[in-house]
Amino acid sequence: MANSTKITLKIIPFKYPSGQVAHRVTGMLHGRRFQKNFPTYREAGVFMDGLKANAVQGESSRPRLANTTIKEDDDLREAEIALSRLRIKLPEGSLVTAVDYYLANAGQVILDANARQILDKFIEHRLKRGNQKKTVSVSDAVLGNFLASEAITRVSEITRAKAENFIFDTSVSARTRRDRRDQMYNWAEYLVQQQYLSWNFVTKIDRPKVTHEGKVTTLTVDQVLKLLQTAATEPVGRRKVLGAMLPYFAVCALSGVRPDEAKRLRPDWAWFSKENALITGFRAKTRNRSRTVAVHPELVEILEYCRIQGFSPSGFSVKAFNRIREKAAVFDVWDNDILRHTFASHHYAWKKDMGWLEKNMGNSEEVLKQSYLDQTIVEAAGQGLLAISLRDILPKP
Repeated sequence: MANSTKITLKIIPFKYPSGQVAHRVTGMLHGRRFQKNFPTYREAGVFMDGLKANAVQGESSRPRLANTTIKEDDDLREAEIALSRLRIKLPEGSLVTAVDYYLANAGQVILDANARQILDKFIEHRLKRGNQKKTVSVSDAVLGNFLASEAITRVSEITRAKAENFIFDTSVSARTRRDRRDQMYNWAEYLVQQQYLSWNFVTKIDRPKVTHEGKVTTLTVDQVLKLLQTAATEPVGRRKVLGAMLPYFAVCALSGVRPDEAKRLRPDWAWFSKENALITGFRAKTRNRSRTVAVHPELVEILEYCRIQGFSPSGFSVKAFNRIREKAAVFDVWDNDILRHTFASHHYAWKKDMGWLEKNMGNSEEVLKQSYLDQTIVEAAGQGLLAISLRDILPKP
């Protein structure tokens, strides 16, 4: 039986699917469970402090003062909590004077420190919280770039103006500007929690919208075929194994698996179901989630050949990756999602099945139409890329 007198309230930070950070007050209070989400740590703290204050007083609701002008109970509780905290530090202090000081210095630093050292603590905090090392390394790089580009050495030098200058740098893409804003938001939220900043000023900076600009980058069928043929004959690694990179390029070019996901497909081939024509149960882009992707018969044949040869998509070599792209004459036009764009465009031209693409690519219809589909390929129709078979790839005897 639950202890009706126990108070186990705590604040847990979490992310919505959009990437926005929020804070949840959760726990038990005198046998009653509470759970409520707030956009900032400060708001969550005020709510939790209010619950605890009522619990100490043994009240389910705060009695109202007959002549108060404060209409909301939560505002009254917050004022009471603020006064109680002030009395602890300054027994004779004035709450009005404290508010006036805050208004005059809102957004300024409460506690100053070496900015790089505090960033290191933030990175350490995220690692301990369970964030992936790759994700945390990106945060470190972006925020370190912010400190360097804006010549910031102290927390007191962090301002909204400098943050906006860094975020809205026109020399970087809209996606990078959006990612910079998200990284700044998360760090500022941490600085508020650790009482370095009085509030998260990044909430007042508009989040850049990412829209596709320009032509979708794709390869022709002949370019993809040349890429796969080159991969099938290129030596890889110290042992110079011919064709060891073929499964990586085949999976990326002929299915909805992302490049980073392909590198995580284990060498034991447990993820491959020849009978069901599936790549299944592999770790997705989103943390702690798995994906299943359907594959067409030609790719099943290619992957079965690679499995028998002892190759694996995870046997990735940067040097071989670069050599293969150079020999296939696609190095200069390459970007990270070019094979995904090419596959999505050819599959839609052939099947006209947006629902299948959404499920197997892991993207929404809006994103696929806006950023993935090359209309020139779509309008051409036909099987195109999906007609490439193992017989086309392997060198003729």
